[in-house]
Amino acid sequence: MQSLCRAEAEAGDAEATYQLAFFALGLGGNWQPEQALPLIRSAADRGVTEAQYWLAWQSESGPELPHDPAIALGWYQTAAAGRHRLALQRLADASERGELGLPVDARKALAYRVQIRRCEEELARAGQ
Repeated sequence: MQSLCRAEAEAGDAEATYQLAFFALGLGGNWQPEQALPLIRSAADRGVTEAQYWLAWQSESGPELPHDPAIALGWYQTAAAGRHRLALQRLADASERGELGLPVDARKALAYRVQIRRCEEELARAGQ
C-alpha cells in the first residue's frame, strides 16, 4: 500500500501525498513526523481539505505543531472554503464562543451551520 501511495504521490496526486504522510505518523510502526509534515503541508497547499483541517487541528491543539490560534484559524477557514465539515463545525463553535481570535458572532455561527446542513443534504441526495 505504501508503495502505491508513493507512486501516486510522485505522479502528482495530492490526496496520495496526504495519505503517504500517515506512514510516517505511525502507520506500519514508523513515527517520523519530520517526514510527514512536509507531505501534509504540500497536500494542504494543493487543496486537500483533510490536510488543511489536520494542520488547523494540530496548530490549535496537537502535539506536532506549535500552538498558534491565528494559523489554526487560517487553515480552518481554508478547509471550510472547501466545505470540510469538521472545519465548518469548528468555525461555527469558535464564532459562538469567541475562540481562535474570532469575536462572538451568532450570525456567523449560524451561517457555518447552514453550510454544514447543505453539505449533509447533498450527501443524502447523492446516496438516494
